[in-house]
Amino acid sequence: MATDRTAVIGFPVDHSLSPIIHNHWIKELGLDIKPYEKINVDPNKFEEQINNLKAEGYGGLNVTVPLKELAFSISDETSSVSKKLKSVNTLSLNFEKIDGDNTDAVGFINSLDEKTIENNIANKKTLVLGAGGSARSVVHALNEMGGHVRLFNRTPEKAAILLNDLSINSSPVSTEELDDYANSSSFIVNTTSLGQKEGERNNILSFENIGMETFIYDLIYNPKRSSFLEQAEAKGLKVQNGLRMLIEQAACSFQIWHEIKVGVSGELMSLLESV
Repeated sequence: MATDRTAVIGFPVDHSLSPIIHNHWIKELGLDIKPYEKINVDPNKFEEQINNLKAEGYGGLNVTVPLKELAFSISDETSSVSKKLKSVNTLSLNFEKIDGDNTDAVGFINSLDEKTIENNIANKKTLVLGAGGSARSVVHALNEMGGHVRLFNRTPEKAAILLNDLSINSSPVSTEELDDYANSSSFIVNTTSLGQKEGERNNILSFENIGMETFIYDLIYNPKRSSFLEQAEAKGLKVQNGLRMLIEQAACSFQIWHEIKVGVSGELMSLLESV
């Protein structure tokens, strides 16, 4: 039976595109349930507000920053990947318990086609920029796909902790070796927020000597073409933004709650790109 009330929670959450995605599927499938909502939840009152939402009949919640670690901490049962990432982006609120899951890593994997995984990730050098919550999911996903993962962060200690937490046998890339390592990498993904604000540029890398077969991925999807992707495109490289990952992680959450498998349609992509 479909979960009747679902929403995305965050602080803030006004920017979220999740309602457009979930409500598209609800309408497409003709589900007799309430529209998916977005709700601001104060981190300082997190558990109290989750219990209130549970009492109001909410059965499924997507969780965005900065609440994913808090969602992990209040979950009675968590999936193996949530335990590894110490982060939850999907809550199922049952009468007797709260289940926590994380669909970010599988969403990232599902956003890539098999050819890209085979040619640019499996047994290849991969580079992740950033060491925040999103980086944890991406590093885990790349490792699962067989990539040789290294991580660059302006604070190397934070990168080292992340790699150690995920049991990745690797070391952070130093500032001095960044360009050389990037030039020999087959897949590079930006997980930082640089380039998200209007007029802001992401100049972490020089694209001058990046190999022509290198695949460039940016988790940012608004703007559609970040400065990071614009630089890569100017070089003639293959690029992808984070919109497909957003949809794929949402599809996994939707299946957890409603037990219905949904996909990424051209109509949905066009709907989101027009926002």
